[in-house]
Amino acid sequence: MTSPDPAGPSDRTAASLPGPVPTALRIGVGVIALQALVVVGYALTELVYGAVERSGTAVAVAVFLGAYGVGIGWAAWLVLQCRSSARSPLVLAQLLHLGLAWNMRDEPTTLAAVVLAVSAVLALLALFWRSSHRWLLAGDPDAAGPLQRV
Repeated sequence: MTSPDPAGPSDRTAASLPGPVPTALRIGVGVIALQALVVVGYALTELVYGAVERSGTAVAVAVFLGAYGVGIGWAAWLVLQCRSSARSPLVLAQLLHLGLAWNMRDEPTTLAAVVLAVSAVLALLALFWRSSHRWLLAGDPDAAGPLQRV
């Protein structure tokens, strides 16, 4: 009889993952990581330059966007650690990005809207790609039930 791992199920090593990370998932997480970096960069820019004109609003926007960017970056990292539960916040973030892109579709932000929409669609496709879905369910101890056999 083997003893349980003292480190617990939350510690993930390469040996505990169900094989290599699928290419589609790597691409999707890369796109999401870029989105997170852009959001955090914008938050820092808003904090530095926006605080001169409207200090209260700039700080609030910077804190919100900074937390949002760090949150989606952290969730993307957790997906690479084979935590399927981290996929839900990423899907929600991409749906929010699609709505934001639709709102930004008029000039002069049309190019930004197209880039945001394309990156959100790429990320969603990667997160729901069959190999990504199987890999996440195969390696997540929290996943159980009939969905595990997809």
